Amino acid sequence: MIRLPPGRVPARRPAVRKGWQMMFPRRLALLVVLLAGLLGAGTANADTRAYNDVDTEFAAMMVPHHYQAILMSQLAPDRASDPALKSLADRIRTEQGLEIKMLQGWQGRNGLPVTDAPTAYEEMLGMPEMIEHMGMATREEMEQLATLSGPDFDRMFLDLMIPHHEGAVGMLQHVILHGSDQDLNQMAQDMMSGQKAQLAIMREMQSA
Repeated sequence: MIRLPPGRVPARRPAVRKGWQMMFPRRLALLVVLLAGLLGAGTANADTRAYNDVDTEFAAMMVPHHYQAILMSQLAPDRASDPALKSLADRIRTEQGLEIKMLQGWQGRNGLPVTDAPTAYEEMLGMPEMIEHMGMATREEMEQLATLSGPDFDRMFLDLMIPHHEGAVGMLQHVILHGSDQDLNQMAQDMMSGQKAQLAIMREMQSA
């Protein structure tokens, strides 16, 4: 059963691009290395497990949360008009796809059920309170985004993705403070860095 972590409901509101194009390849390389390490590690036994309920719930919720960001970003190549937004969407799609695999690898390594992203995502869409709490777009908003193109798409993409990232930051802060697994904590801190950098870029785009 997925439960809501405590935290502020992200507001849908108007949200540094400099140097982020150079940061992306370095961060992507780091994610690939971390993923290889997680997938190559053995399964933890009962005596060595270091995770708690906060860790397991975080992983189970972040997988579908990331999955929605990927679905949104997949629309950008054909519908966005701003080349910078297209580039950012590609970054989000690539990084969060790798992070889903990292989270699933962590689950498998600890003998936990591995969250299937599409299935968990559909389950979440049926929980309006959770969707709002985590800053996620509703099914109707996702359907509307898929009908737009050009500047209209760009605006709605930012209107949805900014609170989506704010929701992720809240989830990451919660697991960093209250989780007990050191591997997951390090993973969450790395995700936090990426989410905050992308938030700064999107807020700059939105205010331009």
